[in-house]
Parts: sequence; C-alpha cells; structure tokens
Amino acid sequence: MPFPVFFKDTYFEINNMIITQWIVIVGLLVMAFFINRAVINGRFTKLRGTLELLTDFLEGWFASFIGGRKYARKYMPLLGSLFIFILISNYLGIVPGAGYGFFAPTGRWGTTLGLAVFVAISVQVITISMLGTWGWIKHLLHLGPLSILEEFVRPFSLSLRLFGTIFGEETLLAVIVFLAPMFAPLPIMGLSLMFGAIQAVVFTTLTAIYIGGVLEHALHHSHGHGHEHDDAHEHKPAHAH
Repeated sequence: MPFPVFFKDTYFEINNMIITQWIVIVGLLVMAFFINRAVINGRFTKLRGTLELLTDFLEGWFASFIGGRKYARKYMPLLGSLFIFILISNYLGIVPGAGYGFFAPTGRWGTTLGLAVFVAISVQVITISMLGTWGWIKHLLHLGPLSILEEFVRPFSLSLRLFGTIFGEETLLAVIVFLAPMFAPLPIMGLSLMFGAIQAVVFTTLTAIYIGGVLEHALHHSHGHGHEHDDAHEHKPAHAH
C-alpha cells in the first residue's frame, strides 16, 4: 500500500518520496546510536565490524583524491554519511513494494539536487575554514566569472548524473516486471545492486576531489605566504594523491 499523502497539491506536500527519505534518515540515526553505544561499551558486533571495514576502505579510497589519510579521516563524517545515505536510497528502488510503499529517494531530482546544494555549500564552508573569509573572497576573485560559475555548477552535474541513473534503473525494472514478472527482473536487480554502489562511490569520490582541490589551493596559498621571495616556478601546487 502506498504511504498516505499529506497536504496534497500544495507546496508543503508530503508524499511517498519524502516519507521514504525520513525512514532512511531515522534508520541511519538509530543505527548510529547503537553502534556508538557498542563503541563506548567496548562491545564488538557484526554491524560495527562491517561498518568499520567499510569506513577503513572508504578512507583509503578517498585518501588518494583528497591528499592523504589525514584529510580523508577529517572529512569522513561528511563523505561517509553521503555514501551510506545514497547507497541505501539507491537500493530502495529494488526492494519489494518499490514504486508503491517505497521510492528510491535518489530516483527523484529533488533529492539529488538537495544533495548537490549541500555539497556546494559544504565545499565553500571548508574553503572559508581553510582560507578565512577574506582569503575565500580573494580565491573567488582569482578564479574569474567562468570558474566561479563552474565552482557552483559542478555539484549540480553530480545531481543529474545520480538522478538519471537511478531513475533509468527504476523505469527499466518497472517495465520488465510488467512484461515478465517472474524471473526476468532478477538480472536487472543484480545490475541495480552493482550500479547503485557505483553511483554512491562516484558521487562521494567527486565530492572528495572538490574538497581536495580546496585543500590543494589552501596549502599552496599558505606555502606562498611563507616563501614570498621564492622563485615563482617553485610555487606549483602539488597534485592531490
């Protein structure tokens, strides 16, 4: 049965997609609470172990794009939360009842656009924390109009990529279920599991690359102030590895 729709046909409409997002968020908060309790009490559980392995893997993966494990660990709360939310949201599109009781939140552009806005704001906040307000303004002025536009447009390209992939998978799966409801959907569901994980990795990896670019600029900026009389050729920014 579909979830009830509240305030229908108004700006404040609460539909299946929004309720599904709330369920995902509440589920993640409950999971975080129990894992935190397990860590505080020194109790090992399978869920804790699985998430620790996942966190270690993601930290190592992001480290190559953001400038090392030090920075990957610093920004793991942001990157890890994005990854888990997107992964679970993607997988909701293939559970029984998808399209009726549940929607994949990432299969709606409103969700992915919200994630893009969050990433864009987060990157600017990180830039301000690294460079200061005046340094951030000088950074934007140094970029030029087109680069400033690109700075804010890049996250929105992420939203379109994620939305298009998940919406396409949902549509294809719905058509196949309608035409051959018994076994034909199984291969598509398997591919959806793989692509759902890939899209979560792609979104968070590109976010890490954006943050890595900010860190690279900040380190180059501080290095330049420490060596004002050095040769200009020695001020090349290091690549984020």
